[in-house]
Amino acid sequence: MNNRYNTADHRADVALPDSERTDKPIKFRATKDIYWDDWGHMRRVFVKGRIYEGVKHSSGNISGYSPYYDVSDGLDPGEYELV
Repeated sequence: MNNRYNTADHRADVALPDSERTDKPIKFRATKDIYWDDWGHMRRVFVKGRIYEGVKHSSGNISGYSPYYDVSDGLDPGEYELV
């Protein structure tokens, strides 16, 4: 499975009828260094100030794609700004 789209929000988007889907690609700037837990090890997946690709989901949630680890996951408000 493609790790870029392996999130619960993406699966929820795919399950919606086309008429209800509003997900779209976005770009965001990390407003701080963002770390994700990798089996007990905190990995820096986004560097403060850099711009990355992501998706704004139909739910309104934002997922970011980390090119360093080839994985996507949800972002918390306050960790990013849309560009």
